[in-house]
Amino acid sequence: MEHVLQLTEVLHIVFKMARPKSKKTEKKELDEMWSTKVRTRDNFTCQICGKKLEKRYAQAHHILPRTLPKVRWDVNNGITLCYNHHKVGSYSAHNNAIWFTFWLKTNKPKQFKYIINKLTEMGRVIK
Repeated sequence: MEHVLQLTEVLHIVFKMARPKSKKTEKKELDEMWSTKVRTRDNFTCQICGKKLEKRYAQAHHILPRTLPKVRWDVNNGITLCYNHHKVGSYSAHNNAIWFTFWLKTNKPKQFKYIINKLTEMGRVIK
């Protein structure tokens, strides 16, 4: 019986791999991989306040919107933040984009320069 279970599990995996994935499923998987890479790179630590976070509380933030296909899964377009600095605080990336931009320029100059270069490549920088 043990061998039957193993064979059934193998067949399930083969069947799952054989099914074509929808675009939505592919994007979700790529989003999850991107998030994991960003949070791992930053050691699951909020880059603003320095708080070490449990894996489930560390949030990967897109610096440039994820609606821009050229940078959606670019790890350099991501930064790990705590919930407060990501979404809800007065000094959060979503609630105070101007503050966050200046913070990034001051505290992560290489990443800021990379982002500016990407925007320039996409013709999105106003001179």
